[in-house]
Amino acid sequence: MMTGVNPQRPPGRSSGSRRSGALSRWLARLTANPSGAVYGTIISTAVIAAASVHNGTPEQILAANVLTLLVFWLAHVYSEVLEHRPRTSEFHFRVVRATMANELAMVEAPALSILFLLLGALGVLGDRFAIILALANGVAQLLVWGVVVARRLGYSWPASLASGAVDASFGLVIVVLEAWLH
Repeated sequence: MMTGVNPQRPPGRSSGSRRSGALSRWLARLTANPSGAVYGTIISTAVIAAASVHNGTPEQILAANVLTLLVFWLAHVYSEVLEHRPRTSEFHFRVVRATMANELAMVEAPALSILFLLLGALGVLGDRFAIILALANGVAQLLVWGVVVARRLGYSWPASLASGAVDASFGLVIVVLEAWLH
């Protein structure tokens, strides 16, 4: 008999459990701030559409997307910190840290779209295909976020799916405008 070892729990975590733990934490952050995730997805999809209208390469669109998301994230952090300031006469860095973490969903939500653009930039995907996948991902994410938020509000599944469809329509409008202008 082995002493000091719990047969129910292995002594070390496998890399698979670390990855699933990281994925769980990432999803928890996103679902904690669905409005930030939706906003980031809309910004990202709009930037991809606008930049692709001007025949941007995946590298250019990726750079524009990441920089735009960072600027909007910093603006949201700044405005939230300013909103907190009248409540207290002192500056607290923990408020800044907490706000930065809370608003991170805006930057993290479009990660898959950014990955598609990165794969296009690296030549793994064709330029136009990478852009189309990134745009389609934005629409799909808006659908999912609409359903998630509606379910949180207690909507039935049919009403949640309808809500998701309405949210996805915003992304579709962006994509249709991109296709029309392209």
